[in-house]
Amino acid sequence: MVNSLNGIFSPISEPKVKAPPSKAQKPVAPPSAPPKPQYRPEPPVAAAAPKNKARTRRERSDKKKDMKFPVTPEQREDLRKRASELRIADRKPEMKYETISNTAILKQALEHYAIFPERYPPLVYKDTGQYMHAELLLPDYVEVEALARKLNLSIRKTVYRLIMNYIYRGDVDIHAYRKSQQQ
Repeated sequence: MVNSLNGIFSPISEPKVKAPPSKAQKPVAPPSAPPKPQYRPEPPVAAAAPKNKARTRRERSDKKKDMKFPVTPEQREDLRKRASELRIADRKPEMKYETISNTAILKQALEHYAIFPERYPPLVYKDTGQYMHAELLLPDYVEVEALARKLNLSIRKTVYRLIMNYIYRGDVDIHAYRKSQQQ
């Protein structure tokens, strides 16, 4: 008799042990009959209520896309020097100045490419295993994607081409160029 309603606290009874069948009692199944499949009854599933509207979340307007590009030690040194100049001017030690500086360079290179595409010739792209990052806003990222399709390059190769040509060829005064075009 059970003293408790809870099965956990009920006394342990010794399990009944069956003796293994002897050779004489070995059950023999007919050789032509395949074994019967065992079916498990499936638990009833509650009918899912159809969703009237599929909610999609809007992306933030200020969301940034991270892009990394390979650099050699010399290129890394040059980019870090530019970032330290920005750090000295800004004086906020908690910010990622290398990424901020690379982003500013990439934005300027995109503007320059729109006016002077001949200043951005193809470069030999070599994956060095050392990377730096730039974080562009979504509209600028879409512009880089379009440029990558136009040049038939990957986004990483396009970013590399823009940044390295900008660094080695220098800055161009866009405002002076526009004034000369208006006269």
